[in-house]
Amino acid sequence: MPAKNIDLTIIGGGIAGISAAIYSHRAGLNPIIFEKNVLGGQLLYIDTVDNYPAVYPHTPGIKFVDVLNSTLQEFKVNFINESVEKVELSDNGIVIYSENDTYLSQALIIATGAKPKRLGIEGEDLLIGKGVSFCAICDGFFFKDKDVAVVGGGNSAVEEALYLSHICKKVYLIHRRDKLRALDYLQKELFSKNNVELVWNTTVEKIYGEGRVEGVVLKNLVEDKKINFSVSAVFIAIGIEPVTEIFKSIVDTDRDGYIITDEWMHTSRKLIYACGDCRRRPLRQLITAASEGAIAGLSAYKDLRGNYISQ
Repeated sequence: MPAKNIDLTIIGGGIAGISAAIYSHRAGLNPIIFEKNVLGGQLLYIDTVDNYPAVYPHTPGIKFVDVLNSTLQEFKVNFINESVEKVELSDNGIVIYSENDTYLSQALIIATGAKPKRLGIEGEDLLIGKGVSFCAICDGFFFKDKDVAVVGGGNSAVEEALYLSHICKKVYLIHRRDKLRALDYLQKELFSKNNVELVWNTTVEKIYGEGRVEGVVLKNLVEDKKINFSVSAVFIAIGIEPVTEIFKSIVDTDRDGYIITDEWMHTSRKLIYACGDCRRRPLRQLITAASEGAIAGLSAYKDLRGNYISQ
């Protein structure tokens, strides 16, 4: 069966991909978004949006997603609820292999975002969904009035701990260093919580439990000794890594796997663009992802149609 032809393929349905779809569609292209999960991306895991212009402070992330989805429906932007398994270059265009079909696209915008890093320790994979979590907003409710651990020392880890402090009996924030990397205002709020305990200079060596998390084995890096902590859940917040594996053979990436682009979101390959958390960028925020999506969408329009875009 011959490949189905597409103007513009957008892989990833977060705010960057949605923004790219809106701008490219309004310019005159007919984009299709591929997203294996539901549309919304990281917004699905954000409790409230407080720093996006024109959005009321404390707007729930899921409500923001509803607005974005309504916009896509209004513009009749096509959405295919499948993952993209492989991307290849051909003389006729860019070949997109989804779960169930093959497409030939003139241009491609990569907006696959990033995913949480893992600790890579014993028990982590085995107990994911059974007390090991990467999202307090998603799973915190299940551990109401329980003792839990958060691993990390940056903004995400502190935000996770703060959220859990309203739900859980006790929150242990485990950090491998002797000071946090989070912003000052987040640290001040954290230190004001009576049910949050900082565990400094410590790493998690193992997560254990029979069918669910029952505790962790910790190692104090200063005293070089191991101790057991009884907890009902471990929330891991040690950073993110880009979801770019299937693109590394066709576009340039840095040593961490982030796609390298210019200011117009062009990658090293003609008619392939990248935007949002999958590209190397100095600031990872909703507003920057949205603006990059707009730029990528208009760049694709300009390059496909040969029309000038005012700067």
